[in-house]
Amino acid sequence: MKLLVIMSNYPFPPRTGSSIVAYNALKFLSKDNQIDLVCLQSKNRESELPVFVKDFDLVEHRKKSGLIKWIIYFFHLLNGVPPSVSVYASKAMKKKVEYKVEKGNYDSLLLFEMSAIQYCPVTSFQKLIVNIEDPQSLKIFRMAELPIWSKIQKVKLFVLAKLMAFYENGMLPKVAKVIVLSKNDKNDMGNNGSLTNLACVTYGVEQRDCSEIIGYQGRDKVIIFSGSMYHPPNVDGALFFLNNIFPLVLEVNPTAKFQIVGAEPDSRIYKAAARFGQRVEITGRVNSVSMYIKRAAVSVCPVRLKIGVQTKILEALSWGTPTVSTSAGNSGIGGLSGTHLWIEDDARMFAKRVCDLLHGIEWEKLSLEGRKLVADSFTWEASTAQLEQHIVSVTSKCR
Repeated sequence: MKLLVIMSNYPFPPRTGSSIVAYNALKFLSKDNQIDLVCLQSKNRESELPVFVKDFDLVEHRKKSGLIKWIIYFFHLLNGVPPSVSVYASKAMKKKVEYKVEKGNYDSLLLFEMSAIQYCPVTSFQKLIVNIEDPQSLKIFRMAELPIWSKIQKVKLFVLAKLMAFYENGMLPKVAKVIVLSKNDKNDMGNNGSLTNLACVTYGVEQRDCSEIIGYQGRDKVIIFSGSMYHPPNVDGALFFLNNIFPLVLEVNPTAKFQIVGAEPDSRIYKAAARFGQRVEITGRVNSVSMYIKRAAVSVCPVRLKIGVQTKILEALSWGTPTVSTSAGNSGIGGLSGTHLWIEDDARMFAKRVCDLLHGIEWEKLSLEGRKLVADSFTWEASTAQLEQHIVSVTSKCR
């Protein structure tokens, strides 16, 4: 098949969740399909040429600033386009995509972001597949419920969620297929009955060789929480752990150490961690998060936002690092508590599970079963095979 992939945010080298999904999907799809790629890229951004792409077009994104930017946002809002989409508006990108679609004779068009829909001609929607990763309106609605926001911030988030929901309801029913990363998200999005073109393609994670896995005795007896520490759900999760759970851990294990590993930590995290002194380490951005995860005795996911797939859990399980998560953190993974990981929402029970694992209780069992879950259900090969099946089904309807 001949596929045109359209992205509003240049994904190479991959850093964010959507770019990692795109990178691995394209790498595996390119083995049996021709991939042409059109991307919008900010000026002076670091980039690398994807060797597995047949034809590649890069359109420079000239961002507006000041009053012009807000005027553009306003006029797009009049047409029902939220700022999170209009920020990527580009006449040059739209023109390039229209030209490619007209001349390319593609079997299918594939997007990895909602914001890329704006470049696609309406005549191409019957062969358009949109991988939206996390349903944005649902995510923002639920994010507004987190306790880290002021009342004004909550109102702003609610308005943004309404705008995004309006845009999604207007655009997504028109395309051939809408793909999310978890069955829970698919069910939640489909509850209003307006979307009948929903499908699920599971996330993937790199599989580790047995020789890379460190046993309990060789681990640093630390607790790790990883992710982008400016991302609101991670900020809330870090504060929840520091304020409600870690003090209970220290009551049982006074020498426990907590590592917060991820880029650009929010100032509130530093403030909450200060009272623990050297018992809490905040690394900021690191070259390899995996090097921390593979050595930690316990990984935690105290995230309270139920949406998407918590890749921090999959990464930890792939390294054989036993994990304690909230039910919200586990919602997109579906692991069994006590088999693949521990799932606890109560702070005291969460702390107990962490302490038990620090002491080695059921450590080997969860390490082995967690790795097995990832190997059985979360590989890039399986993810891409699912995506390819959806592409084939869309292509066959268009012939």
